[in-house]
Amino acid sequence: GKKVTFSQLRGRVVLLNFWATWCLPCRLEMPGLDAIYTHLQSQGLVVLAIDPEDVPSSEPFRIATFVEPMNFHPPVLLDPGSKVANQFHVDGGIPKSFVVDREGKLVAVAIDMRTQRQFLMMLSQAGIHP
Repeated sequence: GKKVTFSQLRGRVVLLNFWATWCLPCRLEMPGLDAIYTHLQSQGLVVLAIDPEDVPSSEPFRIATFVEPMNFHPPVLLDPGSKVANQFHVDGGIPKSFVVDREGKLVAVAIDMRTQRQFLMMLSQAGIHP
């Protein structure tokens, strides 16, 4: 229920990951994203998992019910109407991931599923190293 803005995250490296509950490759990425977030958060890394699906008001806890059993630690944000996804040109093809450096510059983009190693390579473009 909270809004997150890039201005709040200035000075941090941000990995945006667009995903959906129905997307198998998205689900396969989640353990690696969780491990990266857990281990590199102290270096100023923020991982935001963004779900652009329209969640029906009749299912307000659908996403929480999905991620809770996984013990997934990164914040999961909802993007009703796909407003943020549209700004990043995420047009149905997910997963998609973006890395923004500490100055707010887009430094890496992935248009398909990534392994943990591939995510780390993306993050190295922004100065984050394991």
